[in-house]
Amino acid sequence: MAEPETRNRIRLQFPSQPRYVATIRDTIYRFCLQHGFARAAAFDVKVIAGEALTNIIQHAYGGGADHPIFIEMLFFKEYGEFRFKDLGKQVPITNQMKKDLTDYREGGLGLYLIDQLSDFHVYDQSEKVGTTLIVKKKMA
Repeated sequence: MAEPETRNRIRLQFPSQPRYVATIRDTIYRFCLQHGFARAAAFDVKVIAGEALTNIIQHAYGGGADHPIFIEMLFFKEYGEFRFKDLGKQVPITNQMKKDLTDYREGGLGLYLIDQLSDFHVYDQSEKVGTTLIVKKKMA
């Protein structure tokens, strides 16, 4: 089965510096709105992006500030696909890492939020280094 035709593909690359996270989140939010996302869905993607980027900086790169982060956004007729890629340390993703909110502690909610706010997501660690998080979100 052929993949649906994308209306637009946007690629970003920037260094793993925490000071860029807010700007990139806002940029992704604006791209979502420009491509027809409802505000609530665009905001969900903004939250997902912030969590994904923070996880890359903290876990894949151990806080290192000069490593590349790649983002690819593909906008289709009814949904967007967002790919967050790093070239850092692969951290095994398990269901146990997706928090139980009855055991709330500061931090560590990133995977839970990504799980709850996305319509589909998968962590691809098939390469020798790095991880790609692929997220799909409906526009409405």
